[in-house]
Amino acid sequence: MGARPTSDVAAVVPEVTDVVPLDFTEPAWPSLFDGVDAFFFMTPLIEDQVAASERLLDAAEKAGVPHVVRLSSRSAGWDQHSKLRAWHREIDERVQRSSMSSVILRPCSFFQNFINYQAETIRNMSSIILPQGDGLISYIDAMDIGQGAAECLLNPEKHDGQTHVLTGGRAYGAKGVAAEIGREIGKPIMFIDVEESQARDLMLQMGTPPWLVEAGLAVFANAKAGFEAAVDPTITELIGRPATTLSEFVERNRDAWQ
Repeated sequence: MGARPTSDVAAVVPEVTDVVPLDFTEPAWPSLFDGVDAFFFMTPLIEDQVAASERLLDAAEKAGVPHVVRLSSRSAGWDQHSKLRAWHREIDERVQRSSMSSVILRPCSFFQNFINYQAETIRNMSSIILPQGDGLISYIDAMDIGQGAAECLLNPEKHDGQTHVLTGGRAYGAKGVAAEIGREIGKPIMFIDVEESQARDLMLQMGTPPWLVEAGLAVFANAKAGFEAAVDPTITELIGRPATTLSEFVERNRDAWQ
């Protein structure tokens, strides 16, 4: 596995011990890909991610890697305004132009967002605070994405040249997510809907880069307009079972909010 030196790989996948440090600010050398038949490619949320991705892809091509699976975003298909989605499309196109066979995965928002960005608020304020209104989002479990990516890595001939949109099996509102988490941990959790301007100010005060703020707000605006609720069956086809439900995800991760 290749990961940034700052990544706590052991905390996420403790069973992986062979970790190669990848510094996306430095040139990527073809020797990093010695003996690699296929690789899963996800760039970090950095401002020069296009250049970093190109360096890594160049190295993989020079090493003769035959297949790549690229993690992009469903939003890259509709968000024509934010910098982040423009970067996603540019990287996707570079992958598709490469000499390698390739698969593009475009997932929607993750269930894990309610851990990574909302856990502290849930624990301390018994609240989820988002500018989502009544909008529905077909959240997906990142672990399902991982299983789908593994299928695409192991069977390149079945998926070469395809772009897979990945969603969960149904769409949820933030109020429903709050209720499900509250039911699991045994205390009521409230959804607080905030205006887009309030959410922008809060995220900027937390040090979130403006380009990332605008990309996040675009998803919630799209949800409120009714366009994030669409469900795609592809993940079920890839992993051979139904997508993880909200209740299954919450039950598995209940300790995150206590």
